[in-house]
Amino acid sequence: MEELAVSERLAIQVQDASVIFPNGGNGITAIQDISLNIYRNEFVSLLGPSGCGKSTLIRLMSDLIQPTLGTIAIEQNNPSEARLLRKFGIVFQSPILMEWRTVRDNIELPLEISGILKKARRAISDEMLELVGLTKFHKHYPWQLSGGMQQRVAIARALALNPSILFMDEPFSSLDEFTKERLQTELLRIREKTKKTIVFVTHSISEAVYLSDRIVVLSAHPGRIHSIIDVKLDPSRPSIIRESEAFYDYMKQVRNCFHHEVGGSNDDE
Repeated sequence: MEELAVSERLAIQVQDASVIFPNGGNGITAIQDISLNIYRNEFVSLLGPSGCGKSTLIRLMSDLIQPTLGTIAIEQNNPSEARLLRKFGIVFQSPILMEWRTVRDNIELPLEISGILKKARRAISDEMLELVGLTKFHKHYPWQLSGGMQQRVAIARALALNPSILFMDEPFSSLDEFTKERLQTELLRIREKTKKTIVFVTHSISEAVYLSDRIVVLSAHPGRIHSIIDVKLDPSRPSIIRESEAFYDYMKQVRNCFHHEVGGSNDDE
């Protein structure tokens, strides 16, 4: 019974996964022997030095590439099945919006592709616009929005089909610090309201500590799991928590992983 209860709580299970990219006669191992369980409603960040396979791992989970070895399960389905069942949405570093479509029309694009009728699409896009705070901008085009607003449109579009899992691959890395911190807070608000499982790739230690329930620290190439750190901060994550001693202690704990791996390199922003 206990094993069944654990299985039911599992959102993602990665078991002994390796990815080897072809490179002439010799392959390049991007990640090696990774096993990881992610549970429903968790916020898990993937963190590590450049080239350690963070994006490779999230692309494995989201069916964008296939493992060379090992298996991936998304809510007890393989990634291809999970994609067809709309179990997950994806947000990339670039918003990848259609410049000729309005904010509303961009959000409704996956709904149109899925054959959802116009009246239902409008109701869903209204909900998503309110969720990301862009109701007043529904007639704007992407080129009329700031970078942060464009990324909020991308988040709304990823959530439009109501997936249970949201994959985010460095979504805030190109934004200025003020916008980045504001969107981090917005993301936690959205997560609290929607109860999504979120897997988040970042190169920022402070971002990982602020957002996460757990931080998965990957070693330098080829990527392996070096450490998994539980972050037990106030779940409401008030902005002032960034100045707390506990916050700095977690940052130090993560940095120590990098000191061990790459001889003192600091991978914060």
